[in-house]
Amino acid sequence: EKLDVRLGYDLCPEEQEFLQKRKRVVASALKRVLHLERDLYGHEVPVIAVMATGGGLRAMSAMFGHLLALQKLNLLDCVTYLTGASGSTWTLADLYEHADWSQKTLEGPLKAVKKQVTKCKLNLMSIDHLKYYHKELAERAKAGHVSSFTALWSLVQEMFLHERPRKYKLTDQRKALEHGQNPLPFYAVLNVKEEKFSTFKFREWAEFSPYEVTIPKYGASIRSEYFDSEFFMGRRVKKLPESRICYLEGDL
Repeated sequence: EKLDVRLGYDLCPEEQEFLQKRKRVVASALKRVLHLERDLYGHEVPVIAVMATGGGLRAMSAMFGHLLALQKLNLLDCVTYLTGASGSTWTLADLYEHADWSQKTLEGPLKAVKKQVTKCKLNLMSIDHLKYYHKELAERAKAGHVSSFTALWSLVQEMFLHERPRKYKLTDQRKALEHGQNPLPFYAVLNVKEEKFSTFKFREWAEFSPYEVTIPKYGASIRSEYFDSEFFMGRRVKKLPESRICYLEGDL
């Protein structure tokens, strides 16, 4: 019987299909950048990843700047994977709301986020906003999700970055990958157990993509839309609706 948890270290079928599509984009981009006289064969196309770390707004702005620089150098289409943690994931979450983001200039999104983060934020804790946070958390708890300070922070952060609620979810980013037109994003988060083990000794993290959520340490993966549901013996026993992406940004 097929389990709801995928065990093993192979790439999921969706990612394998994406890689074939992205390989054609990368091959064409490398031919232009390197001024090659012939097309690259499939086995000659490298898999290039851009890895970013965290750091809140500094990481977010740095990620925007680095991607813009790669775009201006005509190197962005040479990239297959984009990975980030914390603040750099805010950049990815913002960009992948648009299916063809890497095919358009990033000057516009960069100016928009700069304008947004420099606005006065005193209203984030206004009475109207507090009522909204309470309503959202109550509805989330009613759906079966666990209420926490992190969930509250997620809503505050969403208003900080966007000023409005977004129905946008992680799985919606699959539209930005349908034709291999953008790199595949990975969002990394550490599992911290400071009471008994240091983070460096425990060495456990999770990887979120539009396709799957994976803990590499155990070779276990689930569909991204299953995240937050409860599992037993590899089966999804308590089904919860997929969270809006703001809740993942708060966790990351």
